[in-house]
Amino acid sequence: MIKLLHQCGFPLVLCQNSVKTERSTMMKIQTALIFLLLFTGGNLPAADFEEAMEALTQGEHREAYRDFKRLAKHDHIKAQYQLGMLYLLGKGVGQDTDQGIAWLKEAATNGSYLAANELGQIYLSGRGVDINEQEAIKWLELATAIAEQNEGEAEDGCD
Repeated sequence: MIKLLHQCGFPLVLCQNSVKTERSTMMKIQTALIFLLLFTGGNLPAADFEEAMEALTQGEHREAYRDFKRLAKHDHIKAQYQLGMLYLLGKGVGQDTDQGIAWLKEAATNGSYLAANELGQIYLSGRGVDINEQEAIKWLELATAIAEQNEGEAEDGCD
């Protein structure tokens, strides 16, 4: 059966078989994606994060920076925190307090206790910024709320 479709003012003729072929192709792609997720456990970002942490502990700061940045751009909260710290410390990248704070804020607003606590400490001490008690309180209160929400479950790196 032939259907006549109009797309952008031009007639387009499609055979019903081509629609079936397209559906079949889509089903194959969906099946492959499901298999990939099942096979990898859906933990590709987790594995990438572990590799970035390994690079960091081995002192390969530039590699860690690249990995954390890629993950952070895809909303990986722990990578956002680590990237912020690399910017603050100037490890693997030029020291940039503004970028460091921006990434810590991103991580904190996404639920990172460590990032919220770090921001509170930064604004209390004036490390790279003017001392701002109101800003410090805001971030420390968020850290407390995150900790309470997580019922005391520590983030990696938090004892």
